[in-house]
Amino acid sequence: MKPEFELKELLTKAGLKLSTAESCTGGLVAARIVNVPGSSEYFMGGVVAYDNHIKMKVLNVKAETLLKYGAVSEETAREMVLGVKELMNTDCAISTTGIAGPSGGTEEKPVGLTYIGVAVKDRVEVFKFIFKDDDPDEVKRRNHRRRKAAKKALKLLIEILKEEVK
Repeated sequence: MKPEFELKELLTKAGLKLSTAESCTGGLVAARIVNVPGSSEYFMGGVVAYDNHIKMKVLNVKAETLLKYGAVSEETAREMVLGVKELMNTDCAISTTGIAGPSGGTEEKPVGLTYIGVAVKDRVEVFKFIFKDDDPDEVKRRNHRRRKAAKKALKLLIEILKEEVK
């Protein structure tokens, strides 16, 4: 079963609402969620916060967090997921922030580095990944990484929901 369909089952059974805050995935997480008929029962909405100004003004990411840790960091992913959960008044939320490439990476933060935040009720987890791709086409590599991150975000939420919702 595709993760978005499993997610529908879990959320509707538990009566929980979901929201998303996305940077590097650019709305792909939300798009996968709304591809499922009936998603309006549990999906309240999403914010694509590509620019740091939007992260601060809409999602309440602190300027100090962005200055100290950067937009692509565990701390920013945590503040994004908590910010969208509060903004949309949901039980669950997902956030993504990363470097999709092909440029923008450094030795400390390589292309493909992605942080995924997951909040279910009072539990908040942030996961770090480096999504690699060896396609010769740089645009395909970028989009493969974005799709991998979106799919992983859904799977992580499913795992946590199964642990938290009995």
